Amino acid sequence: MLDKVAIGLKSGTALKQFLALLSREAKFVDSDGVEAVRKALSEIGKKGEHDLPAFIVGETRISWRRIDGPSNLVVLMLRDITRSEAMTRTLNDHKFFIQHLIDVLPIPIYVKNLDGVINRCNTAFSELIGSKLDAVLGRKSSDVAPAKLDATMKAKEKPLLTKEGNISDEITFASLDGSEKAAIFAASTLKTPSGAIGGTIGSLIDITSLKKAEAEVAGAAARLTDILQKAPIGVGISDRETGKFLFFNQTFIELLGVEVESPAGADGAEPAEVSNKTPITDATDSILLSERYREKSLLEMDAMGELHDVELRIRPQGAKEARWLRTSLEPLPFEGREAVLWWVADITKQKMAARELQNKANNDELTGLANRARFMQKLNHCESVLRGTETPAAVFLLDLDGFKQVNDTLGHAAGDWVLVETARRLVRVARRADEVARLGGDEFTLVFVNKGKAAEMAKMADEILKSLAEPYVWEGKVCPIGASIGISVFDGGFCDMSEQLRRADKAMYQAKLAGKGQYALYDVEKDVDLIEE
Repeated sequence: MLDKVAIGLKSGTALKQFLALLSREAKFVDSDGVEAVRKALSEIGKKGEHDLPAFIVGETRISWRRIDGPSNLVVLMLRDITRSEAMTRTLNDHKFFIQHLIDVLPIPIYVKNLDGVINRCNTAFSELIGSKLDAVLGRKSSDVAPAKLDATMKAKEKPLLTKEGNISDEITFASLDGSEKAAIFAASTLKTPSGAIGGTIGSLIDITSLKKAEAEVAGAAARLTDILQKAPIGVGISDRETGKFLFFNQTFIELLGVEVESPAGADGAEPAEVSNKTPITDATDSILLSERYREKSLLEMDAMGELHDVELRIRPQGAKEARWLRTSLEPLPFEGREAVLWWVADITKQKMAARELQNKANNDELTGLANRARFMQKLNHCESVLRGTETPAAVFLLDLDGFKQVNDTLGHAAGDWVLVETARRLVRVARRADEVARLGGDEFTLVFVNKGKAAEMAKMADEILKSLAEPYVWEGKVCPIGASIGISVFDGGFCDMSEQLRRADKAMYQAKLAGKGQYALYDVEKDVDLIEE
């Protein structure tokens, strides 16, 4: 089973991956996989020794329990009870079963009498103390074991020789070859068939490699911390329960607008400068997430193992503008507690660039008004909202009179200025419009929804013409500019917006034919194309 996940096991989530594997591959004795795994996870999180839900893999029955290991480690001990049950049956027929069992177990085991003579041990024990099996059996431990180890074992076994009990502790000793070793030493009182204390039975589990690994991990952690301090992205570690930050690098401090508390002056006085930023020693993850969103994010992180690319918009204290951040969350054990690792990057420039691209796609670059594409989207939206209602609406189509003459006589710079000035006047006078757009060239359009019928729209056209009739003066030269406006007024009962735009165009053509500088409402009787059809 472990071969299936060993390569992919990841620090911080390895236990959950293993439990997830159990829920899929194993059959639990007393409940379904999900419930049993949930119960196992709960028991593993508690201190002390706890039996965990037994399970079956194939034809193999497994029992397991949780115990406290050294250095705050949690030890999960799994036992093949299928094999154990078979051995128990054999025990009834074989009085020397315990001796044979000791021989085959990989854990170093010994049995000593009251005089300290090793009556029985296995090869694993003799190899641990640096001797051969034949040289150990039948001899006192003081004759074969390293002096420091023998003294430690005797001191810990002494109370077991007078009163029934057991002990477990982590010890260190020098083997016969001089190498330093570490082991978990456990021993229990051994009774004779009559019930009297006859000696001790004990075991030594070599954890030398584990201790070396812990030292290497500690060194690696120190090196990693140094790397993270210099990382170009923000890195922070917060307590899972309280949200208080336990670790942070300089980039993290700068991105979130917090600061390390300044030390007091040499005379104990307060620092001269007082900042309005939150000291990082007081900061919690609430500067990134609201309480409700925090709970939701942590649940999603637990479900997926990690949570990537969460976009946040924050305004650090004292900052003039908001900042966009992209953060990722990962569960992390840190200093003996459950914590959350935050990776934070500033994406404000990317956001601003995306917004600028969006503006260019939807707005006219010269005037800043909506462009044709955005205006057509607006018309489509209005059509879907208006259809089947009696809501009044109107489409204005405006064409500048005299614009070509300005371009030809004063140049394109003057023409561009006229367009910008026209846009400014339209936005000011037609502020009730739902959209004001430049379709291209010197054509502008406006759409009004539920702002009145023909009479109100005619009044609006008069106000627009009055505004555009005010002199256009560019660099001291008067530009002879006017406007012709075509208006199509309708209600939701007939809201084909493409048709309404065509009608406004027809009305504008009628206004130009009538002498320019005026507006015309669409009249179906004057629509030559429609009459011919």
